[in-house]
Amino acid sequence: MASVNRGEGFLTLLKKRDFLRIWLAQLLSMTIFNASNYALLILIENATHSTTLVGLAIICFSIPAVLFGAPAGVFVDHMDKRRVLWASNCLRALATFLFVGVLIVNHTLLVAVYLLTFLISSISQFFAPAEGSAIPLLVSEDELMPALSLFNITFMLSQALGFILFAPLALSLLPTFHIYTVTIDPIIQLYTLIGIFYIVCAVLILMIPHERFEQKKPVRPKTGPLTEETINAVHEVFNEMYQGWSFVRRNKGLFLGIIQLSFAGVLLLVISQLATPIVTQLLKLPSTAMAFIFAPAGIGLVLGSVFMPHITRRIGKPRSIFIGTIMLTVATTLLPLTIKLFRALQPTSWVGNPLLVVVIALIMFAAGLSLDFINLPALTSVQELTPDWIKGRVLALQLVLYNACAIPIILFIGIFADVFGMNRVLYLLSICEIAFGVWGIYYRRKHREQIEAKDEIRDEREKPEMDTISP
Repeated sequence: MASVNRGEGFLTLLKKRDFLRIWLAQLLSMTIFNASNYALLILIENATHSTTLVGLAIICFSIPAVLFGAPAGVFVDHMDKRRVLWASNCLRALATFLFVGVLIVNHTLLVAVYLLTFLISSISQFFAPAEGSAIPLLVSEDELMPALSLFNITFMLSQALGFILFAPLALSLLPTFHIYTVTIDPIIQLYTLIGIFYIVCAVLILMIPHERFEQKKPVRPKTGPLTEETINAVHEVFNEMYQGWSFVRRNKGLFLGIIQLSFAGVLLLVISQLATPIVTQLLKLPSTAMAFIFAPAGIGLVLGSVFMPHITRRIGKPRSIFIGTIMLTVATTLLPLTIKLFRALQPTSWVGNPLLVVVIALIMFAAGLSLDFINLPALTSVQELTPDWIKGRVLALQLVLYNACAIPIILFIGIFADVFGMNRVLYLLSICEIAFGVWGIYYRRKHREQIEAKDEIRDEREKPEMDTISP
C-alpha cells in the first residue's frame, strides 16, 4: 500500500474505499452518540440543576468500561474485527429503540436515560478496541499517523456536529404530534433517528471485505487462540488480561502513553460534566446556550488535529504533550478569572456582554487546541508501541484505566462543585493539570533509556512470546 504524500494528506486516505467506509461509520456513530449526550445533559440539568446528578449520568457511562473493558479487549483480540464492529452498531441500535419504547410508555426521563447510558456504554466496550485495532489493518505503516490524526479530527468534529448542529436543531425544529393517545415529542424522534443511524453504520462496516481485517503478520502466541470452549473460561480471560497489563508495565514508553491518553480522556469527561453548570451558574445563561459557548472548543480540537502531525514531527511528542498541559492549565485558570473581572467592572450588565462571550470563546478555543497537544501524540505512541496481536487488550486496558480513575474524580468534582462552587472547582482542576505535566517529565527522565530503546519494541512485534512476559 502506497504511503501518504504530504501534499495529498487525508485525501489519499479517503480515496481508499474501505478506509472511507470505516471513517464514515465512525463520523456518523460518534455524531449521534454526542447528540444523545447533548440531550442527556440538557434534560438532567433542567430537571435537577445538580452537578452531582449530571456526573452520575457520566458515571453510568464509565462503569461498564471498568467492568467489561479488559475482558472485551481479550475478546476482540481473538475475534473478527469486522464482525465485532457491525454487531456492536446493531446492538446499540436495538438498545436505542428499547429506550424509545420506554419513553413512549413512561416519560420519567432520569431512570431511562441512566439505563440507556449504561447499556450503550457496555456495548461500546467491544466497539472501541475493535475500531482501534482495525485502523492499522487498513493502512500502511507510513499512513498510520495521518490515519490516526484523521480519526482524531473526526472524533472532535463529531462532537461539534452532535452538540452544535444535529441535537439542538432536532430538539428545536422537530414538531410534537400525537398518534392516538401517544405523544411523540422531539426527544423521542431524536432517539428514533439515532437508532436508524446506528443501523446505517453497521451497513457501512459490512461493505468492507472480510479479508481487509486480516492481520498483516499473523502470529500464534504460545497461549493459543481462544476457542468456543475456552472463551467461556473465566480463568483464561483473566490470564490474558493480566498478560496484557504485564506487557504495558514492562514497556515504560507505552505505560506513559497509556497514562497520558487516560488523563486526556478524564479531562474530556470532566469538561462534559462541567459544561452546562459553567454556562448556567458562571455565565448565567440558559442551558441551551451551551452548544454555542463551547463551539470554539470543538473548533480548536478540529484545527489542532489538522496541524498536530506536522507540529509533533518538528518538536516531538514529549514537548507537544507538555506544551498542551501548560496551555490547558492557563485556559482553565483564566476562565473563572475572566468572569470575575467582568463582574467587577460591570456589576449590573456583565451577563450576556458580547465582549465577555468573545473572550470566553477564545479561552475555550485554546482549551480545545491544548487537548490535541496531549491526546494525539499520546494516542500515536500507544498505537506505535503496541503490536497487532495484543492491541485490543492494550486499548481496552487503557479504557478501563481512565474510566476507573474517572468515576471517583467525577463524583468528587460534582460534590465539590455543589458545595464550594464552580470557581474553586476550576482552580483545583488547573492545579491538577500542571502537576500531571510535571509528573510526565519526571517519569520520562527516570526511564529515559528504556523508553528510547525502540529496537527492543520492534523485536517484540516480530516475535510475540506471551508466556515470557513478566509483571
